[in-house]
Formats: sequence, C-alpha cells, structure tokens
Amino acid sequence: MNGATYDPIKAAKAQEEYCNAHKAPIFAPSNGWCVNCGKNIYEPYKVRSFKSKGDQPDRIFGISVEEAGSRLITGCPHCNRTFCA
Repeated sequence: MNGATYDPIKAAKAQEEYCNAHKAPIFAPSNGWCVNCGKNIYEPYKVRSFKSKGDQPDRIFGISVEEAGSRLITGCPHCNRTFCA
C-alpha cells in the first residue's frame, strides 16, 4: 500500500500509549469502530481516483500503527466525524 502498517489492535494500543505519555484524553473509540460510518478507523480503505486524465493515484484512508503512535486522534479518517463532542 503505502509502506504503513495497518493493524487495528496494535494501532489502538499505540494510540492509548501516545495519550498516556502525553497526558492527553483518548478520543478515538477503543475498538476502532466509528459509530457514524461503521468503518474501523485503523483499517485502510482505498478510494479510486476518477480524474479524467487518470494521473491521480488511488488514495488510502485509515490510521496506521505508526500514525496512531505519533499523534492525537480526534476524528474518523473515513467520514471526518469528530470524536471530541
């Protein structure tokens, strides 16, 4: 895909560790499932580009293990719903 590691269990653990280390609240759902769109935020979903020239690569949405361990997750990467409310 893009060189990132996608594993929902490891990513959820990485987010928990990040939040604990930075004394931040955990906004992401503990199981990774977005209640708005029903997709797991830690799983990759590929979206095909429909540009007329075809020069746009497919895009991958989802939070990798590496990303979950490096920033505070506050919303769903698939539907953009915030978890902060």
